[in-house]
Amino acid sequence: MKPIQVSEIEYVDVIIVGGGIAGVAIAEFLARHSNLSIKVLEKNCQLGTLASGKLEGWYHTGALYSGQDDAQTFINCVNGVEDLINLYSPYFSEQCNINLTEKTTDFFTPKTIPNPDGWFNDNPVYLIHPQADAPEIRSSRLKSDAVQINIQRNRVLGRLEVAYGDQHNWLVNGKCLAPTYAQVENHESLNFSLASATETLQKLCYQFDSSYGVKPANYDLIKTLDCSMNTSRILRDLVSSALSHGVTFETGITINKLLMDNYGPIRLKSLLCQTKNGKAKRLKAKLFIFAVGEGFEPFLKDLQVRAKLKRSRSAMVVAYPALVNTNFVRMSTKNRFHFNHFMQQRELGDETYIYSLLADSGYANDDSNDGVDIEPILESAERYFGKDKLYSRQLYSYECVKTEFISEEEQKRRYSYWIESNSDSNYLCVLPGKFSFFPTVAYQAYQRIKTLLDFEETQPKSSFKSDVNIDNQANKLVAESYPMQIFLAN
Repeated sequence: MKPIQVSEIEYVDVIIVGGGIAGVAIAEFLARHSNLSIKVLEKNCQLGTLASGKLEGWYHTGALYSGQDDAQTFINCVNGVEDLINLYSPYFSEQCNINLTEKTTDFFTPKTIPNPDGWFNDNPVYLIHPQADAPEIRSSRLKSDAVQINIQRNRVLGRLEVAYGDQHNWLVNGKCLAPTYAQVENHESLNFSLASATETLQKLCYQFDSSYGVKPANYDLIKTLDCSMNTSRILRDLVSSALSHGVTFETGITINKLLMDNYGPIRLKSLLCQTKNGKAKRLKAKLFIFAVGEGFEPFLKDLQVRAKLKRSRSAMVVAYPALVNTNFVRMSTKNRFHFNHFMQQRELGDETYIYSLLADSGYANDDSNDGVDIEPILESAERYFGKDKLYSRQLYSYECVKTEFISEEEQKRRYSYWIESNSDSNYLCVLPGKFSFFPTVAYQAYQRIKTLLDFEETQPKSSFKSDVNIDNQANKLVAESYPMQIFLAN
């Protein structure tokens, strides 16, 4: 006699598929502002194991995208700062350490507040922008290269000055308010108050130019609001808050099939799953939210998603101990001259790890059989830091898969968040584009959820207070960042 096949049936108001930053942030924000029952599903054994845990932890406020033709990604980053300060700084008052500060009398701008236990490191990212005497322009035979670098330079200086300099007061009627697209694009200021430099940065630029056998070039050295962030700590705090509001998390669960109702408006009836113990499970909900990043492909056909998604692989190089204590990014009109250095500090028990993360703008399509070439990263690092200093460190490399929304122009990577739903459906699809967009993604998803579900909005407590037992649960649920996993494995 065959054993009886048993399938557990579970029903909640909202099921969120994906335990990366998008899924966790949406769950936390929705739980904070409603009494809905919410469950988050993650196929891996811990949350934040894929792209959310592998990136360099760069909090983007727009500096990297300030020189692009289209200012939309820059504005998305600037708006993300507004959402962070309005929606997270008051609630996570002890953790979210970016807030408005009074620069001059009654004039406020965003600033990172020093806090060793905060989400953000107050060590800023410096932007190195070359001028016409830089190696990449000197080596070019095209006069247009010098023109292009100057156009990009003017965009960068103008946009950053309007957003974070002396042009825009971020405090309006007691609320944080970012500049508009029109304000940024119509800048006419010739002043630039963000110019800054450190001895370390100047020395690095000198070493880089010397490696090409040229005299030191002129650079615009800019202190930005960009900074490094502790992605694991952000995830843990969001999970702690979500748990305190009744959210449940189930890891190690596999979705085998989506049961769709194709008669009339397309709706999702159930998820047929298998738990980490191999048991069958049927999950039903009023609303399903898919925030699965690189795992979107199996769901696209059933959900009839129209958006274009692109998966690409990029390389990271980890150097331990850190090469320098300065975060910097070199901008250029030449991709092979792009280079990023980030210093990160992580504590694990009684041990403190201070390491560098190195990257560039190189990437490979995910369907390519070739790996991402890390040699350009190593070559740039040799020029900035010298071979002896670089190769005296423990060096590791790994690849990270990014899933991004792309515009109608097939190859144009916009790095923008994406949220799609149909008013007649009971599911929502979300892609953050950047970890930095998590406040905006959570808030915009919440606004969309309100059009799909009828529920009573609630006002959260004034600020989040951690609980030891809940924090311990969150620590077990959230994976360490990938570099930390490398150190522990070696």
